[in-house]
Amino acid sequence: MKRIFSILLLALCAQANAEISAYQGTAAFFPDEKSTHNLPEAIPCVTRPAATGQPMLFCTWLTSTRYVDIWDAQRQQNVRITNKVNGMCQRGNCRIQGAEVGQWKEDTPFQLSIWYRIGSSTDGRPVAYRTDATRQVSYVEAGSLLMKFYLDAGVPDNELVSTFDKRYIGGWAAWNQEKGGAASAARNTPAAPQSEWPEVKTAWCNPQADDDCYINNKKVPVAELGKYLPAISESNADQLGGHCETILCFDKDDQPMGYLLQ
Repeated sequence: MKRIFSILLLALCAQANAEISAYQGTAAFFPDEKSTHNLPEAIPCVTRPAATGQPMLFCTWLTSTRYVDIWDAQRQQNVRITNKVNGMCQRGNCRIQGAEVGQWKEDTPFQLSIWYRIGSSTDGRPVAYRTDATRQVSYVEAGSLLMKFYLDAGVPDNELVSTFDKRYIGGWAAWNQEKGGAASAARNTPAAPQSEWPEVKTAWCNPQADDDCYINNKKVPVAELGKYLPAISESNADQLGGHCETILCFDKDDQPMGYLLQ
């Protein structure tokens, strides 16, 4: 794998160009991409029109582009590359300037985040696997890994759905349906801006039962928690000084602040 990545570095260097050097305009905290550390194990790929209007396979976790300095052990120096590269899949192999970066059954141009290889999900759809991944996942699980990554990074609620929609076949709605049918789709209804949520003074879920939650002392199905509280990750709650109990999270004053996306 180290030899493969060294070959890739040479190809990627040739693609580095004068694009932005950081993620500008985002409120999230993403990994520095100098290694696979904290990157999702797999991400879904999706075919959509490129800037030219032609169909293209996108296997990326964010639209923004930046420079990344990576140590090349073979050359004994830092190499500056962009965090996304373009290539072509033909006759089953996907390549970037001769370096193979995966396999896909369709002939198509692609864009790929660094530290990933193109492959197939267990149900035959396009997925990019982290270069150190050792297992194959379903397309919906790749979507879940990407969503957890976004939540852990703190992607704002008002950007979460639109960011995910660009990276999953059928978008947020399809992912929810595939996760578990209509009930799951209801449970994970996209969070509205906080000003549109009803006031929640009390929230409690029975740790001994699967579907026994109360909002403002009124019994509410777990599938409908998203109507009252925003989805949040446990790490986000910690960053904000809060804590989580069962599937609910509370701020430093023990006021309900969100629920854990299942």
